[in-house]
Amino acid sequence: AGVRDAVWPVLLAQLGRRVSVERDPAVRGMLALSLGRLPYAASEEILQAQAWLVALAGGLSGPAAPDVARGFESFARLTGRRVPLAETLQTVLRELAREERSDPQARRSALGALLAVQTADPVTLTAAFRAPDPLLRRLALVGAAGVSGPEARTSLLQAGFNDGSALVRVEALRQGARVIGEAACARLLDGIRDPTPMVSLVALDLVGSSCAGNPLATSALLAVMQDSAAPWQRHAHALVSVARAAPDRSMEALGSARTANLWQLRMYAARAALVLRDSSTLRRLAADRTANVREAALSALHEVSGHRDDSLYRAALGAADYQLVLTAANALAGSPEREEAALALLAALVRISGERSETSRDPRLAILARLAELGRPELAPRLRRYLADFDPVIADSAAALLTSWTGRAAVSRPRPLAPLPISVAKLERLRGKRLQFTMSSGTRFEVALLVDSAPLTVLRVAALAARGYYDGLSFHRVVPNFVIQGGSPGANEYAGQPRFMRDELGPASHARGTLGISTRGRDTGDAQLFINLVDNPRLDYDYTV
Repeated sequence: AGVRDAVWPVLLAQLGRRVSVERDPAVRGMLALSLGRLPYAASEEILQAQAWLVALAGGLSGPAAPDVARGFESFARLTGRRVPLAETLQTVLRELAREERSDPQARRSALGALLAVQTADPVTLTAAFRAPDPLLRRLALVGAAGVSGPEARTSLLQAGFNDGSALVRVEALRQGARVIGEAACARLLDGIRDPTPMVSLVALDLVGSSCAGNPLATSALLAVMQDSAAPWQRHAHALVSVARAAPDRSMEALGSARTANLWQLRMYAARAALVLRDSSTLRRLAADRTANVREAALSALHEVSGHRDDSLYRAALGAADYQLVLTAANALAGSPEREEAALALLAALVRISGERSETSRDPRLAILARLAELGRPELAPRLRRYLADFDPVIADSAAALLTSWTGRAAVSRPRPLAPLPISVAKLERLRGKRLQFTMSSGTRFEVALLVDSAPLTVLRVAALAARGYYDGLSFHRVVPNFVIQGGSPGANEYAGQPRFMRDELGPASHARGTLGISTRGRDTGDAQLFINLVDNPRLDYDYTV
């Protein structure tokens, strides 16, 4: 705090001084980006930064426009709920979002800033929706709830339902279900037949909650499940939706799904069983041969039956899959069978720690948290070894637990793993190269390597690709209008490379089409990749591009 008190005013003053004297457009763009993301502490600082950003708004008509506008959006997200945006700044943002001749990315950032502080007015939204840029039209629909008058809202959504871009149609379906509820049911049923899978799957998901009790919806969902030519994704999403919309009609379909050959269908059967509170199906799936199915079943079973199935959670602690172990450890919170749970947790901790995988951090932290709750001080000698764990976070957690148990301060002395070697020569050989992804369908796409802004990431991913690590893996996570994620041997969030990757955070934005590294906290990448399906500025400075 003392260092910040000394340095912070000087830093802020220097940046503010550059606003009035800097003429280079690129530097003014960087000034806006910096001012947009600084950790302001006082309201006076925020107000001063607003004035500086307004002064930088003169760059919104030149090549620096995207960076200046991104700075505005970051600032609105960071400070808008603490100090309202000045009317002068809101006026700048509205004019930019409406201006047809402005850079499309700058317009998106301006509208994103207004949406972040909930001041996007109907005129601005309507102007944005008329733009040729589908990403801007999608953003306009995000603010549909703010359009005054039911007719105006319905008109905007109606145009979105019929839009030529799948991104816009997805947003129209989501906002229609949120803003007009059951009145959107007819359009959701139309959406089930959309030729773009992303759109039709979103519609299938929404029909279950927005059209409950509607016989036409039930018939449409059952027809999807009975279509033998339909891909498994349609069957799976329809199964969960019919469980919501017509529980009495879903049991036969659930029986088929829980014995399906595809593990993904069995996983969705667990999700449908949760909706139906079907503990019998969940117990059967909790013994599935695929870890992801077991995890979905145990997670649901904990919600349905609570601690009546603690024996299943304890057994799952012996699994090789980290996500499954994490779910089992969390499910044991508050277990009445404390002794049995503590011993099973301790055995899992010993086994997983022996694998010396940095990506085991999350399940091991969950185990230590349960031991703190369910264990007893007599177990302290068996935990002392973790004071010297290879993961400093685990070592610190073990120290905190031992201190609470014994009443004496335990000190962590972690012994981190040796850093992975880095070859500058290999990095230079990658300059100008591209990664080529080939899907099982034969579709291909290429990715440019940002050698200068993400050198460690480029080296690691390229080396893994060269030795075939990604071959045969899937994009296991698909979130329409957000990201797709892949690169996991276990097809889940917690199965990846055993060594963490350093974050490399620079000014590059998570724009549509960029790739990022999935993490679960700072510097915890495990080589899983995600692709941004839309602009995702809220990921900027948190995830490597």
